[in-house]
Amino acid sequence: MSINHTTRHEDTTPLLRCEGLCKEVTDSSGTLSILNNASFEVGRGQTVAIVGASGSGKSTLLSLLGGLDTPTRGQVWVAGQSIVDMDEDQRAAWRARTLGFVFQSFQLLPHLSALENVMLPLELAGASHAAEQARHMLERVQLGQRLKDGLVAMVIDADCAETLVAERP
Repeated sequence: MSINHTTRHEDTTPLLRCEGLCKEVTDSSGTLSILNNASFEVGRGQTVAIVGASGSGKSTLLSLLGGLDTPTRGQVWVAGQSIVDMDEDQRAAWRARTLGFVFQSFQLLPHLSALENVMLPLELAGASHAAEQARHMLERVQLGQRLKDGLVAMVIDADCAETLVAERP
């Protein structure tokens, strides 16, 4: 797995930082190390691609960075705030306020287009410009051409989250 990124703005304050991030799972056959000692920073305005072979830990890394899972060891900070130190309820509230996810194929309402799938949680949260916000978020992750497709599931923060994690096939 490798992490490639480019800078779009001059601001170098880390929006995302992880140090020594590890994820292990144990079953009857022993311990499997899924992610081992990942450390990096992402500045505001940077575009990041996490690439690697199937099973290399990309989805695990995204789950840890987004607070969907907790690491075995290591730390994750988003905008200077540790998410590893939060309990599950705190992480859920933090995600609702701060983070948006675009998943490959999860929680998709198949009868809705990609745009409608993004608009739905915005509208339920009372966003006044849901279509505009949804279109902007799709374009930010290079999915603007799929506005009418029903191929991508999305969960977006009502305030158009500053951080967006996207997973594409």
